[in-house]
Amino acid sequence: MKNKKIKLNKSGFTLIELIVSITIIAVMTVVAAVSFTGVGKKARDGRRIADLQKTGIALEIFKQQNVGGSYPSSIDSLVPNYIQSLPKDPKTGSNYSYLPSGYTYVACATVEDIGSTSTNTVGCSPALPVGYVGYYKIVNP
Repeated sequence: MKNKKIKLNKSGFTLIELIVSITIIAVMTVVAAVSFTGVGKKARDGRRIADLQKTGIALEIFKQQNVGGSYPSSIDSLVPNYIQSLPKDPKTGSNYSYLPSGYTYVACATVEDIGSTSTNTVGCSPALPVGYVGYYKIVNP
C-alpha cells in the first residue's frame, strides 16, 4: 500500500484578524449608541410642545365662545367640548402646569433637551425634577 499524505486544509482566521474585527464592531456599536441617546429626549420634548400648542388653541376657542372672554379657572373645563382629553407628559404621565389669571394664562411643561427650553420661565414651577433641564412655556397671545 502506498503511503498517502493527508493534506490538511488550514484555512481560517488568525487571532489578530479576529481581534481587529471585534474591535471595529465594538467601536461602531459605541458610536451608534452615543448618537442615539438624545433621540428619545427630543421625541418626548416634541410631543410636549405639540401638546401645549394644542392646549393653547383649545384655551383660545374657550375664551372666544364664553361670555366675559376669560380663560377657564381649571384646565379640566376644556374636556370634552374643546379638547378630547387632557394631554399628559409622555415620560411621567402627569398633567402639564396651567396657571390662569382672568384674561391671561401660563402653561408649562418640563423638557429634557436643552434646545427645547423657553428663556422666560416666569409662572412655571420653580423646582425641576431630576432628568429635566428646563421648561417650555406658552402664554396667551
